[in-house]
Amino acid sequence: MKKFKKISYLVLIIIIAILLIVIYSTISAGNSKNDKSKALAEVEFLEMKLETMLNQMNNIETRNYDVSVSEISKQKQSQQSGGTSEAESSEEGASGGGNSKQGSSSEKDKGDSTKKQEENSSGNSQSSETSKKFELEPIGVLSAPQEVKWENIKNEIEILYSSIPTITLDLYQLNVSQEDVLGFNKEFDILTTTVKSENKEDTLSSLSKLYEFIPKFLQNATDDEVDKVIASTKNDIFKAYSKLDSKNWEEIGKDTKQAVDDFSKLLSSTNIEQNKQYGISKAFVMINELQNAVEVQDESVFLIKYKNILEEINNI
Repeated sequence: MKKFKKISYLVLIIIIAILLIVIYSTISAGNSKNDKSKALAEVEFLEMKLETMLNQMNNIETRNYDVSVSEISKQKQSQQSGGTSEAESSEEGASGGGNSKQGSSSEKDKGDSTKKQEENSSGNSQSSETSKKFELEPIGVLSAPQEVKWENIKNEIEILYSSIPTITLDLYQLNVSQEDVLGFNKEFDILTTTVKSENKEDTLSSLSKLYEFIPKFLQNATDDEVDKVIASTKNDIFKAYSKLDSKNWEEIGKDTKQAVDDFSKLLSSTNIEQNKQYGISKAFVMINELQNAVEVQDESVFLIKYKNILEEINNI
């Protein structure tokens, strides 16, 4: 009997231990998943900010139209009836009073005339109505202003500084290489100095170097192969884009060729959703077309195709 009780207690302890292990594993897996989702959102936030600043260097908007709002002011005049009959009768009385009262009539005429003007003035009123007019204005590469809006970029950098410490800690929790995290933070400081001096070519180079860390961070932050390949492809395109001002077309050609090679991995993948296939095929054709701009060696042609490619692959 005692032996049976001991066995029962032992079995009960084993069951409790197994349950505790299962509960702990479930909680740990849930926390790990939440940490990964948070880190992924922060990496995507970083990517969006870097891409925006890269585009701002050439005033590129990844949309075709902007909405302009203008105010239209209209003057409206209204007239009220009445208020004139008394003045008119006063004038008639003044004129019928004879020559003996000419002086007093003259003064009365002036007073009545003033009264009539006041009454007429009160009978007419003006009001203004303001309405807003909305228009779609095309946004194009060829018509974009050439001057860089440095103030916008400086503001973006200062806002990002407040997020860097939190992002750094979350990346460490994903076991991202310490060298990569510290390298990103150091390059971000370099970006600040180049933006402060408003050096366009150096700023583009620094932004491109910062974006190189995005594909590395995504290796630990997501299991989605499409996202990883797109980030690597955009990294190649941004490298080429950052060299436009130096007009180093040989290096630009190498970067665009690498973009074609990286993106082609999606064409041979069998784990891609059906609704993304068309967008991937279209983007691949557009990236290949970017090579033509390199052969032409025209900056405007490159920027137009660059803008269209970003719009397409960001929608995949």
